[in-house]
Amino acid sequence: MQEHDRAVIAGEPTYGKGVVQSVTALSEDSGLALTTAQYFTPSGRSLQRPLPGTALATPGRELDPASNSSHFSTDDGRPLMPGGSITPDVRIPSRTLDPWVTFLNQTGIFTNFASDYLALHGRANRSFEADAAMLEDFKEFVGREGVRTPEDYWESDQGYLRLRIKVELHNLVFGLSSGEEVETKGDPQVQKAASLFSQIPEILKGPGTSR
Repeated sequence: MQEHDRAVIAGEPTYGKGVVQSVTALSEDSGLALTTAQYFTPSGRSLQRPLPGTALATPGRELDPASNSSHFSTDDGRPLMPGGSITPDVRIPSRTLDPWVTFLNQTGIFTNFASDYLALHGRANRSFEADAAMLEDFKEFVGREGVRTPEDYWESDQGYLRLRIKVELHNLVFGLSSGEEVETKGDPQVQKAASLFSQIPEILKGPGTSR
């Protein structure tokens, strides 16, 4: 899609896994993984990231000696990175979570809070939004669970906390698909990607071409 100028790829570079291994079982619960194939894009780029000290130190050239070009482009002439992963046309970093909310996500405390909220207040509607008073209730709930709330993190995490509470309420009341929809709509990476639609023709425009 990218190389034929049919789509704008937005997000972060992929990991760079572009080879196929065939695994043969050996004795003592061990095995031998033998690289048997490699993936290439339509232009001939390797998807495999370089692995120094192996035959994949310069992916593509050892396994496909004819593929020794370092210059690649889309059908309309937009330059492409020579390989190692799929590099997006527009880089959009994912949300960065601090250690405190990462810990809260691991404990299941958002689900427990949402469950308690529903027991006290009844069913929430789809337009529910966590307000400042609810955040204070959440802070007290976290404290009762024995979790300290760092003030620096508390101030910067307000938006994310509101989203996580809303997601868990939707999960409990309307089902997981509803919660996933709320979480997706609240993802800044998704929001940024959605804002690119009006710019797609310009992004896909190659040198000297018009759309």
